[in-house]
Amino acid sequence: MNIVFENYSTNYFESLNGKITQNCQVFSNKITLNKFIAVLMNVKYADGKMLIDDELVNNVISKYRGFYVVDEFMLYEHLNVYDNLSLVLRSTKMSPVTIYRKIESLNESLNVDLDNKLRECDEDTIIKLFYAKVMLSDSRFAIIKNYNNYTKIFSKKNLKKLTEMFDEKKINYIILCEKKKKLVDDLPILKLGKSSISVVK
Repeated sequence: MNIVFENYSTNYFESLNGKITQNCQVFSNKITLNKFIAVLMNVKYADGKMLIDDELVNNVISKYRGFYVVDEFMLYEHLNVYDNLSLVLRSTKMSPVTIYRKIESLNESLNVDLDNKLRECDEDTIIKLFYAKVMLSDSRFAIIKNYNNYTKIFSKKNLKKLTEMFDEKKINYIILCEKKKKLVDDLPILKLGKSSISVVK
């Protein structure tokens, strides 16, 4: 992972500078973290530079930047597991048969009951579904929203499970949190301010 900001100014930040070179935790207040997600996903006509793996992405739309937001509310309780996962692929105009094959293929390693309602799933299954959504989206980067953690699904134990699955598939991730605390062992902590991202010593 190599995300670089050089005097990057948008309607959210003014002259943002700094870089993210590995999987990490970024902490700040909730408002600033929300703005940061918006910047990573897509902001057009920004001044300065935002580079991802040395490619200028100022005006690149979100689906081509390769980010996927992992949020506790990205799963819908009234739907079963299969329908929750298929939502990722429906927007791509993929045929129902292809969607079915992709989900079935991924589920060979996940081994979850696709017919279960989400409310019937345990925490281990929910974590697998977050991972599955990122895999199905074919994203390179996962942004894990660990603030506003109302359901407490992103406990330290569950974060470890999720990041281990990402590590196995070489998917990069950024954990966003409003407190400076070690959530995953050996994970650097970065502080996000109004105009800089810096490593916490």
